Amino acid sequence: MIIGSRAAERARDVAAEIGHGVEGADNAETARRSDVVIVAVPWEGHAKTLESLREELAGKLVVDCVNPLGFDKKGAYALKPEEGSAAEQAAALLPDSRVAAAFHHLSAVLLKDTSIEEIDTDVMVLGEERADVEIVQALAGRIAGMRGVFAGRLRNAHQVESLVANLISVNRRYKAHAGLRVTDI
Repeated sequence: MIIGSRAAERARDVAAEIGHGVEGADNAETARRSDVVIVAVPWEGHAKTLESLREELAGKLVVDCVNPLGFDKKGAYALKPEEGSAAEQAAALLPDSRVAAAFHHLSAVLLKDTSIEEIDTDVMVLGEERADVEIVQALAGRIAGMRGVFAGRLRNAHQVESLVANLISVNRRYKAHAGLRVTDI
């Protein structure tokens, strides 16, 4: 696994902190060396990051987990990109890539905590191609307690991305790291 960053040194520092053979490199090198790339950047840098990596991401499966959110004194709120969602923006900016959307509702705190053995949550996966969705579902399933659940095509990504604003409110109120679980499947 390779972690990318605008600054290769920063990526290497994070990779060293994680250990387990994880490498760090700049974003372009990471994209070149990967078949599946998970994009996790702040909304403000989403378009610029993808535009700068268009060539390196061509032919790759790009999993967008960016949440277009705004914040004010009342808390988090959903933004609606011109394209409909961050994932749809990614698809528009990366015409030679395959784009899926997933991992929006995961707590970074829980993912980073090595003492946690299982994260009891579902990952909503959206995409146009069944094979791509299945790859992302399998990635989610590699984390103990997680399950990837098909949640529709990219045109439905806005609802999934927007729900994060609600989860932020839940987590603040209850001092939690809540996720989602889809029942009866």
